Amino acid sequence: MFKVITSIFQKYIDARDIRQFKKNFFYYIFFRLIRKKLTSKIKIKIYDFYVFASANKKKMSHSLLRKCDFEDTQEIKLIDSISKNFLIYLFDCGSNFGFYSLYIASKNKDNKVVAFEASPTTFLEMQKNIEINNFVSIKINNLAVSNNENLKLTFNESENDWESSISHSDFENKSKIFIKSTTLDAVTKKQVFDDYAVIIKLDVEGHEMNVMDGSLSLIKKCSPLIILEFSKFIRKDKFYNFSYLENFLVKFDYEIYNAKFQITSLEKVLGEINKLPNNMYGIGNNFLIKKGSKIEKIIKNV
Repeated sequence: MFKVITSIFQKYIDARDIRQFKKNFFYYIFFRLIRKKLTSKIKIKIYDFYVFASANKKKMSHSLLRKCDFEDTQEIKLIDSISKNFLIYLFDCGSNFGFYSLYIASKNKDNKVVAFEASPTTFLEMQKNIEINNFVSIKINNLAVSNNENLKLTFNESENDWESSISHSDFENKSKIFIKSTTLDAVTKKQVFDDYAVIIKLDVEGHEMNVMDGSLSLIKKCSPLIILEFSKFIRKDKFYNFSYLENFLVKFDYEIYNAKFQITSLEKVLGEINKLPNNMYGIGNNFLIKKGSKIEKIIKNV
């Protein structure tokens, strides 16, 4: 019976962009009634690509079924503006089911993506999403990105797949595993990016400064846009914390832009984090942009 319900739901949404169901009353009621009866992942279309969205609410991809959209609208808007002017080379650190990688690959066949996902289970899920789109421009790695390569780091894997982290275990643990590390400098040592706008997306639950520290040669070479999730977890590290970021901004001549594409300060960002209630850990993404770079010229006109 549950397989039949899953099949009916799959046929109902087939070939239509899931965003078309947003605020659709019938969809909302239908999904609420049958969501616990879905027996497998649902293949959905969003923008110009496909994703296997999970029926399990503990998976990030489940929100595509529940909300009928991906909520990082400002990030998408900025990516679109960059794409009008340049090819994009994305380093997707903490890719999860792969939305950013898939979106950028769908924008232009000549865009390139190198993605990293430390969870073996989530890594396999993203692999399937790449395969159903036949995207050859995405290279996915089951590695932890950090500031040292070839280490075995402890990875705390959560039931909620968006919480899993190397830096902390402030959640109900599913398991602890060891995962091999790499750095962006190591994987880009011989690469040239003259024809690309480079983007580094960081969503690694408190390990962001470590990743940046392992990317300094790349950052110096091509002044990438850094999409950074600001959270309470960053301050937990003794060295790779907000003081590290403060020094980075000065040394590399970067500024922080908020979700409204306005220049903000680290002090204001920390003020927002400090105001968060105890059950909330992050304020979402901000943008780190090199002064005078091609990305700065774009963001000032978005």
